[in-house]
Amino acid sequence: MWPTTPATLFIWLVLIQGSYALYEGMYCGKENCYEVLGVGRDDSKGDIAKAYRKLARKWHPDMHQGAEAKATAEKEFQRIATAYEILRDADSKTDYDYMLDNPDEFYWHYYRYYYRRVTPKVDVRLVIAVTITVISACQYYVAWNNYRSAVSYLLQVPKHRTRAMQIAREEKLLETDKKKLRGKSKSEIREEEEEVLKKVIEEKMDIRYMCTLVSVL
Repeated sequence: MWPTTPATLFIWLVLIQGSYALYEGMYCGKENCYEVLGVGRDDSKGDIAKAYRKLARKWHPDMHQGAEAKATAEKEFQRIATAYEILRDADSKTDYDYMLDNPDEFYWHYYRYYYRRVTPKVDVRLVIAVTITVISACQYYVAWNNYRSAVSYLLQVPKHRTRAMQIAREEKLLETDKKKLRGKSKSEIREEEEEVLKKVIEEKMDIRYMCTLVSVL
């Protein structure tokens, strides 16, 4: 049923104009992608690619001299590339053909166009591989974090710290030369001692049981 009053007619015109304006940012805008490349709807994918390569060579910015000529070439090259991007993909071409045959279904075309643009085309196998890698990395991080927590825990237990200190002294791992220690603050000396003790615990003491205990805690 068509609008019969001036007010409703005006609203219809605004809606129609707004809907058609959506097309300006879609596909080739107001232009026909087939006409941009100089091909027909029934042409093969190879024919479309051939037409694109021919026009791309002609309008590539590097083939033109001067700022104005380059600017014109860039605009034309982008126009050609956009048309080819639409027609080279089978699904995108199907959507575009449907839009040409059903131009009044504005919002459906709008949805399909942006749905394809924002939906990544990623191989499922790649997604699975990345997922497995991320999970493995997380598991490794958790295990390493538990391990480091166990080492830190052992350093806080007097008997284990005393044992680690004894081993470090026996193997002369701790710096005792006052000349070499001169110029270092107490906090720096303390940090170096802590690192040595952690290394002793990691390499000289069995912390497997403690790792299990810390992970449970």
